[in-house]
Amino acid sequence: MDDSNVFGQTIVSRRKNYAVIRLNRPEKMNALNPDLFAGIAQAIDDVGNDETVKAVIITGEGDHFSAGGDVKEDIDPLKHMTIDEFKAYFKPINQLYVDLYHLSKPTISAVNGYALGAGLELALCCDIRIAADNAKLGEYFVRMGLVPETGTCLLPRIVGPGVAKMICFSGDAYPADHALRIGLVDQVVPPGELMASAENLAEKLSQGPASIRLIKEAINKLGYLPLEESIDHALQYQFAATRTRDHKEAVAAFIEKRKPMFKGH
Repeated sequence: MDDSNVFGQTIVSRRKNYAVIRLNRPEKMNALNPDLFAGIAQAIDDVGNDETVKAVIITGEGDHFSAGGDVKEDIDPLKHMTIDEFKAYFKPINQLYVDLYHLSKPTISAVNGYALGAGLELALCCDIRIAADNAKLGEYFVRMGLVPETGTCLLPRIVGPGVAKMICFSGDAYPADHALRIGLVDQVVPPGELMASAENLAEKLSQGPASIRLIKEAINKLGYLPLEESIDHALQYQFAATRTRDHKEAVAAFIEKRKPMFKGH
């Protein structure tokens, strides 16, 4: 079953127990403007509140994931803003990134073609990045004399501070194979296999236990705390996991020597 909703320039398709969010501005290489950002935010809210959706894929319609922010629409207004106006303009955009990063279900970005600037940062907010072998990923902000705000926060967590600085300082677009070597993406596949690979993984994750949500939350929150504090918090997640029906089912399946049937709660 494929049930689709449209939020402006964003399409959400539900397939079994996962959803696919498509950026649908292919004539502009899915460049991110306020309308597209608003559609993505609505899509994230839509799938986040749907208990039948257990995993989420984000990709771009056409040949590209996203070529980044729409410079022609963004630059002129920003030059005339006060700092308060500047913060207000970016508040919903930054909230979108935060909401995607903390979405309580596993997220996969299926990167086709360009994932640059704000487009790369959208992919960085996902838990797993799968790229087509013709993809190119990079932070071009420095070439415009700007700072990759979300990238400077997330890249050090994903690739380490040294590689993060190299990516941000250079402004280069890295081929998929190089992105894989430096840890910017997790898997590279032929373009024709991109969506199938992402959907196979989404299907697998959507059938996993409720503890996947707890694992995601623990990694996102605890990886940057002192070890003693992290372990103490991790015990709380473990305690919550032992109270889930999926844990009880896993124990029963192990004893009965059968495959567990997880329900996600």
